[in-house]
Amino acid sequence: MGEQIKVADVQTIERFRASLLVASETFGLALEEAEGEIERTLAWVESEQPDFWRKRMRKVQDEVVMCKSALFRKQEIKATADARPSVVDEKKALDRAMKRLEYAETKLRNTKRWSTELPRQSVIFKGALSGMHTVLDRDVPRVNAMLKRMTEHLEAYLRGGDESDRLMEILGTSSNMRRGGDTDETSAADDSTAHESTAADSTADDRTTGTSEAPESDTPTPPEGTQ
Repeated sequence: MGEQIKVADVQTIERFRASLLVASETFGLALEEAEGEIERTLAWVESEQPDFWRKRMRKVQDEVVMCKSALFRKQEIKATADARPSVVDEKKALDRAMKRLEYAETKLRNTKRWSTELPRQSVIFKGALSGMHTVLDRDVPRVNAMLKRMTEHLEAYLRGGDESDRLMEILGTSSNMRRGGDTDETSAADDSTAHESTAADSTADDRTTGTSEAPESDTPTPPEGTQ
């Protein structure tokens, strides 16, 4: 007996197909945005940041030189009998300048390191997304086309068209699909009727064979010339 498939609402498939397309578009935009952000970050790290921190470091180096000069001049002032010139402010200014210089040097080193490391990490990240690209570019269009064909054939089938074989081909099965209104009792009655018809035909053939052939005689036929 063929497998029965009862479809209550064809539009459910169509709504699912529409949701699939919306999700595919959303994921596609998210991937494009992520990849665009990676490219912008690479350009920022490889081009903008090295120039910025090199300029920053040169500027801070000049500040350090100025602070050292101010401290040296202050220290060269001769002390009087009443007081000695204070160099506290100059030392604090030099200390702040040295910290800014150290910070700029650290940033420049990190920028150079990430200029090499970030492209490698970008390749790894894009490789991890290749599976999602395959789903969006190949699998989703294929499933979308299959669902669209399925909806069209189901609608034609429900209108009374003979679309069973085509539907089974789409669904990937070889069984015949019946309408929801067909019942097992109807199929069983058809099988019983066919069986009775075969038995009746067999009986009629036996009767015909029995009347058309003459029975063999038990009396032997005498040979010629003995009568």
